[in-house]
Amino acid sequence: MIPYIICHMLSSVDGKIDGAAIKAVTRNGEYEATGAELKGDAWICGRTTMQQHFADDEPFVSASNTTAGPQPVHVARRAGSYAISVDTLGKLRWSAGDVNGDHSSSVDLCKAVDLLGQQFGIRSLLLEGGGHINGAFLEAGLVDEVSLLVVPGIDGRHDIPAVFDGVNLSNKTAVPLKLKSVQQRENDALWIRYEVVRS
Repeated sequence: MIPYIICHMLSSVDGKIDGAAIKAVTRNGEYEATGAELKGDAWICGRTTMQQHFADDEPFVSASNTTAGPQPVHVARRAGSYAISVDTLGKLRWSAGDVNGDHSSSVDLCKAVDLLGQQFGIRSLLLEGGGHINGAFLEAGLVDEVSLLVVPGIDGRHDIPAVFDGVNLSNKTAVPLKLKSVQQRENDALWIRYEVVRS
């Protein structure tokens, strides 16, 4: 069973997601507070975010430099929530089995989220990736909802990641959305939620 996937992101008015640039116009804890209201069983992000905030500083280096074969799913411990990272390069290194303390060239996202639902009981997943990971989920038809906290600031720089990047839609049209809600938050931020319209 594939979980319900909500892409929950913080962006400037022009859709840029460089957290360091928009920190001055973001109320401390606002992104986390809106995310908590979504009540996800797990959250997923990319390697860069996980490396910056949670993984060990030094990257993983394989002793054998051989590709890992098929791996069985093993759930060591059930948890109330899970942190998941997409790491196609196998660079993240962990000194512990929790956030606070196989190499592949690609990830079959549909299979991965199906396994998360079946093996870990995840029913609602918050997608908090960079633009390319979010774009890959969108392109695979896996995003059910977009939750966007728009803060009162404009980045304006060229080549800064956006909420969704690298999407190669065959019909060259925008993905249609249906408005679920708009809420004005403190510090003039807007929390906008959209349902992705399936054709």
